[in-house]
Amino acid sequence: MEAAANDLDIELVTIFAFRNHILMKSLIEEVVAQKPKYVVIVNEKGIALPMVKQLASRGIASFMLLNNLSNSEIASLTDKEERLLVGSVVPNNYNAGRKLLNDLVLRYQSFNDDISLDSDISLLALRGDYTTPASLARTQGLTDAIKEHKRVIMIDSTVANWSKQQAYQKVKGILRHTKLDIIWTANDAMAFGAKSAVMESKQKSRVMIGGINWDVDDPDYPVSVSYGGHVTLGAKSLAMIKDIENNLLPMNNRHQVIDIFTSSLSPYYVTFTERLKKDQLKHYDFSHFSLSSEKAAPFTIKNITNSFDLLDD
Repeated sequence: MEAAANDLDIELVTIFAFRNHILMKSLIEEVVAQKPKYVVIVNEKGIALPMVKQLASRGIASFMLLNNLSNSEIASLTDKEERLLVGSVVPNNYNAGRKLLNDLVLRYQSFNDDISLDSDISLLALRGDYTTPASLARTQGLTDAIKEHKRVIMIDSTVANWSKQQAYQKVKGILRHTKLDIIWTANDAMAFGAKSAVMESKQKSRVMIGGINWDVDDPDYPVSVSYGGHVTLGAKSLAMIKDIENNLLPMNNRHQVIDIFTSSLSPYYVTFTERLKKDQLKHYDFSHFSLSSEKAAPFTIKNITNSFDLLDD
């Protein structure tokens, strides 16, 4: 977001709540005191509704990042409050869940090409939780992907609350009596917990484990594949706000679902994360993703990577 703000000539002030939804609500007065025109809100644990209302009461616009308000919450807004909820950008979690399973099946097949084509592939799914839109959408993507793979048999589908420890305990118990071929997880923390349990087990055959978040470089628990890229959507939110401010973004396109998720097996992942580690994000030109650009580009990891300015490196 800082790199994008520089490119888009936006004054950005960041206030951290450290994923603490209670702290987030208490910080709203600090936000209001700074009299911003727009506030980008990460809807941690679904607590954004009262914040949107409170900001609107002071004439301040809200923009939702990663998780929008639900339809019922939007329906509860007054006309003024809804008008001041100016936009949102959400990653396509459904596609992430679907593509993750497809990749895991392909990798299983490539490492087990000597196994009969009629052999079943046993799958364990570790879901995030029962209620959040991200968890539900990722799970639905998984469910639909399973229909495309007749050999894949769901052994179990259980919630591990995004937790490495809970995933470890659940997989450890399952492996005592069941052989697993693939473990699909809704985030990488659970993937690492699953990997720890697999490493401790006596199962000799390789288990393909995948997650979501791009945390695959954990040296203790490297997993087979991870989907990520939604970390960049803060930059996209600023490009959209710039276009909203300049009346370039149509009203019917101010709430967007972006298919941003990219595999850790992609060369664009490798390039992007290497530059991220080297603190080189300032070399990306995020103005390319504003409609004010002569050649406005779709917001993808590939296009971000290709916007790197080698002359300033």
